[in-house]
Amino acid sequence: MAGMKVDLQNRVLVVTGASAGIGKATALEAARRGMHVVLAARREDKLNAVAEQIRRLDRQALVVPTDVAKNEDVAALVEKTVEQFGRLDVMCANAGYGFRESVAELDEQMHREIFETNYFGTVRCVQHAMPVMKKQGSGQMMVVSSIVGRIGLPMYAAYSATKSAQAVLAMALRVELQRFGIEITCVYPIGTRTEFFEVSAKLNGQDTIRQNTPNMFMQTPEHVARKMVDAMRKPRPEVWPGRFMGIASAIGLMLPRMTQHSLRRHVEDEQRRGFSGT
Repeated sequence: MAGMKVDLQNRVLVVTGASAGIGKATALEAARRGMHVVLAARREDKLNAVAEQIRRLDRQALVVPTDVAKNEDVAALVEKTVEQFGRLDVMCANAGYGFRESVAELDEQMHREIFETNYFGTVRCVQHAMPVMKKQGSGQMMVVSSIVGRIGLPMYAAYSATKSAQAVLAMALRVELQRFGIEITCVYPIGTRTEFFEVSAKLNGQDTIRQNTPNMFMQTPEHVARKMVDAMRKPRPEVWPGRFMGIASAIGLMLPRMTQHSLRRHVEDEQRRGFSGT
């Protein structure tokens, strides 16, 4: 499939975290391009609202309330998808959240919980979707990571670690599953105007990422969604919705002193704004 265009008409997409933000935008963009969509998240009322928008586009929408931190929920999600449509063409592992806290002070349970959702939630999607795709002889796994999975963000190390784990997982799977006709695509959004910031602020009482992210590095979920559906139309290993950010992150990894200086300025900006941290 790599480099070849795929006809998206009547293909089946499953999106986790589909109740808002990038997940919702991706579901709607995919429907506009002819795909049927399975919507997965914990908030059923929000999913139903998205489903109505998809049906108005004359596409089918299946709502499956899902907590990706629960293996039985993800198993049921895939099972219901196959029951309804007979196939699963793209599994988009998008569900996730973040919060601000120094790892040195982070409660171990909070650390484990974010990995259960962000990383192991992705693993569960892989483990339940891949048998279906192997049987079909085709399919695509789309993993929504983040640029902070390439360069760790101070005070958000736990979140960054989950995003890095997702990216490395995608890299390994890409080779493992290629012989089955399954494509693996990893998405690296930068700052995106979604509910992520509201969730982060609720968990730690302060919305520091958005306040410290320059406008030039902020994107709409609709922009990210268009890039993601483009990569369903023409599969590729990585999607970088931010122009030149893939190159910038590579340079950052090659020049650690420069990167450290830049990140230190990020922390200093937080301190000037009155946000505490170690």
